[in-house]
Formats: sequence, structure tokens, C-alpha cells
Amino acid sequence: MIRKRIPKQDDKAIWNLVVLLLVPFARKTQPNVRVDLASVRARLRRCTTFIAMNGGRAPSGFVSLKFEKHTMFVDMLAVHPRSQGKGLGSRLLEHAERVAQQSGYNEVCLWVDEANRSAQQFYASKHYEPTHYDATIKCYLLIKRLQQHHFQTM
Repeated sequence: MIRKRIPKQDDKAIWNLVVLLLVPFARKTQPNVRVDLASVRARLRRCTTFIAMNGGRAPSGFVSLKFEKHTMFVDMLAVHPRSQGKGLGSRLLEHAERVAQQSGYNEVCLWVDEANRSAQQFYASKHYEPTHYDATIKCYLLIKRLQQHHFQTM
């Protein structure tokens, strides 16, 4: 099940996923980066976040979306190691793409760390293409152009 984030209920689990799965890559370019619960909550407030529940009480994964003028960004996406390889990341990303289309966006962008090879392979398998490399943060900007769905009225 994928649902919208409930801050008081979900934020600690999201923070744990960020620290476990995303911060180690950020530390490769910013060794002194500190990520506390308050900073994660501040980042999440600027996004629309969806949680994947996979049986238990704690979220198994999440995706945060940031809407800019012409583009929707996947700000963060993480799936707990116990839930990886079961399609949860794919479902979260597909949900994000649906939200983008429903909101009128025709592309989704995201940044992925140069050192995060598994994430690069995952996004490549979902047809995200690198369009820019930022050497200061050692990240690739990936973009996926979305198919426009035209709905017929009867």
C-alpha cells in the first residue's frame, strides 16, 4: 500500500532510511554532513511524500517529490534493505510518475550519486537518462520524459 506521509507517524522511520541508505553516499562528497530528524522534517515539508507500507507498522520505503515550475523532481527515494528486490522501489517510482502526469508535468528529474551504482542501474532500467553531471557534488541529473495520456470523453 502506498499512502501520503503522516508526519508524526512516519518521520522517524523516514529519517532512519535516509541515514541508513542515502547519507553514506552524501558523505563521499560532504564528509561532515549531519542529518538529524529536524533537518529531514524541514526537507520533507518542502515536498509531497508518499510512504510504502509492506506489512509491518513502520514504512518499508518512501518517495519525496518536489514540484518546480516545469519539472517534478524525485527529491529522495529509499527502500529498506529487507524490502529491496521485491518491486517496492518500482511501485514508488511509478506512483511518483503518475502524480507528475496528473499534475501536468511531462518529465521527472532526479539526482543520483556517482558512487550509488545500484541506484543508477535501477533508474536506467526505468528509462531515466543522464543529462548532466555536477562535479562539485559528484551527482548525475537523470531525466525521464513521460508519455502524455489523452483521455477521451464519451
